Amino acid sequence: MPAKLTMPTLGGLTNPKFRYVDRDHTNIAETFKRARRALAKAQQEAQSAQQTLELEPEGATVVTLPQRAGRRSA
Repeated sequence: MPAKLTMPTLGGLTNPKFRYVDRDHTNIAETFKRARRALAKAQQEAQSAQQTLELEPEGATVVTLPQRAGRRSA
């Protein structure tokens, strides 16, 4: 499997949407609340996506294959 190329995001200091907030004006409690909300939302979306995943369609027949003869495990 080839390695996945990862590029830097378009965020950071050069992003026009970035606004620096010094420590005197930072509300750490609000920052953690926002992070918890984002995490809870992501977990809820992942859970709902997992629930809608159907692994075996209705009426599917599962057949077990016999082991191949002549193979020995080391």
